[in-house]
Amino acid sequence: MGGLHNSITNAFGVQKVFREKGNYKNSDSTLLIRKTKDSQIPARYQLCRHCSKAGYPWLESYHLSRDGKPYVLYEGEYYVMTDLIGHPEADFNNEAEFLQTVTALASFHKVARGIEIGEKIPPLTEEMRIQGAKIDGIRKRIRKHNKLSDFDLMFVKNYSDYRDRIKRACQLLENTGYFKREANAFKQGHICHGALKENCLRVYGHDIYICKFESAYRGYQLRDLAELIRRREKKLIGKAEEFEEAAGDETEKGIKLIKNGINLSRICETYSQVLPLDPEEEVILGAMLLYPAAFVKISLEYYQKKRSWTPVSMANKMQEILTNIT
Repeated sequence: MGGLHNSITNAFGVQKVFREKGNYKNSDSTLLIRKTKDSQIPARYQLCRHCSKAGYPWLESYHLSRDGKPYVLYEGEYYVMTDLIGHPEADFNNEAEFLQTVTALASFHKVARGIEIGEKIPPLTEEMRIQGAKIDGIRKRIRKHNKLSDFDLMFVKNYSDYRDRIKRACQLLENTGYFKREANAFKQGHICHGALKENCLRVYGHDIYICKFESAYRGYQLRDLAELIRRREKKLIGKAEEFEEAAGDETEKGIKLIKNGINLSRICETYSQVLPLDPEEEVILGAMLLYPAAFVKISLEYYQKKRSWTPVSMANKMQEILTNIT
């Protein structure tokens, strides 16, 4: 990223900026200017205003340019200016702080309703089937290899177990009211953040600031909660994982998930203090978490690029995923 053209700073009414980690800050470090590939910036701007007025003001706020737009378009690139949220990132290793982010997410979800932004996205079951088919295709191609790499060996050894998890997760969702809930969430304008990482969640005392809404979409908000839990899983390395399936009808008794030290019931109780979850939703959340997203992601990243060699970082990542069964 080169220097920031003065037409951009002038359009935002800022005199001086300095560069830091690819973004630009004003002279007193209260404002941040960054380039974004998001073309739906007006919708994100309205979302943040809506949430602030509805009772959750701890959000990244977009500033208007001199022509009244929440962005500046320069040489085909979008630039936005937001308040600089310099508070520490949420610590997902700390259970109390993680539960604090769960409460914050539920509060955001509660007020982030009724906004019509984003197109309808496919149900998770469709994504699971597509990704499952891709995993099957990878397995077929590997069978034709004369020599297997370390990455190939790890994939082949664990393929059956992870493929079974994809199938079971899909079946669990189909045996619930998931499809109806997904459709209703879209009709009612429920909003998901879509990219919940630690740097999007900033802690200031008892408040959690939420920022970076470029991936926000309209849909079933339980997807956000599942993604947040996955982020904590990645932080808790080296702890045993166990799936305990209740005997009998899974759609009624659900999955008791104790994963890398995570107690799903406690998380659901925390979230439900703001937005109540019914028993079926806990089953749906368990099914979402049963899906091996990390294994699928690293496998597709490796094989879709048709690598003839295995980067050490990717091999280590795969080993970490398999060790922690995520």
